[in-house]
Amino acid sequence: MRMQPPARTGVEGIAKELLALFPQLDDVGRTIALALYRQLAEGAPVPLGALAARLQISSDAVGEQMRAWPGVYYDGHRRVIGFQGLTIAPMAHRLRVEGRELYAWCAWDTLFLPELVGATMHVESTCRATGHAIHLTVTPQALESAAPPETVISFLIPQSAEIKKDVITSFCHYVHFFSATQAARGWLAQRPDAFLLGVTDAYKLGRRINEARYGDRLRDLRAREAPSTR
Repeated sequence: MRMQPPARTGVEGIAKELLALFPQLDDVGRTIALALYRQLAEGAPVPLGALAARLQISSDAVGEQMRAWPGVYYDGHRRVIGFQGLTIAPMAHRLRVEGRELYAWCAWDTLFLPELVGATMHVESTCRATGHAIHLTVTPQALESAAPPETVISFLIPQSAEIKKDVITSFCHYVHFFSATQAARGWLAQRPDAFLLGVTDAYKLGRRINEARYGDRLRDLRAREAPSTR
């Protein structure tokens, strides 16, 4: 049973491959993306005009940035209902966030979203093979708990052209929870490009990607949200 392919050097090697697939964000792009995650996490569709007003940025600037991004989904009124891993539309991975119910596109999303949203997420999902329940608690600072503790995540590195066309079908459809390595044997045998990550490594990978993509903007948000010591 393979975990990560030998050609890759741990979390850092996988992170480099993933980062090469997504457009780099400038400071305005990072600001828009983080605000969009947080507004969508309030549990309602996000009109672009409201997002622009919240940021005091022109609607044209917001629209120009977002047209270049993969993984943005809209309802019939051109309001955002899904963005790069987070959605308000029901899916298999349920996220309970401050009394609200949100959803993630794939298993890995549940591990990097809490830091971007700035809130603890209680994750409810199932093993792809057995249907057994999987529960995680992930804070903005840590993977607090995983049950069962042997939970792993299937993973692959998609082709650049495919991820730009549809990130869900090219990537998310292959990234699942399994209650243990053994449970993934049958699924993995049919997918030679896939491999497994333990949830701790998958969490570290998410932190690495978040830091690379959002850097100073994410640290600024953390600093502003930290409780005052005065």
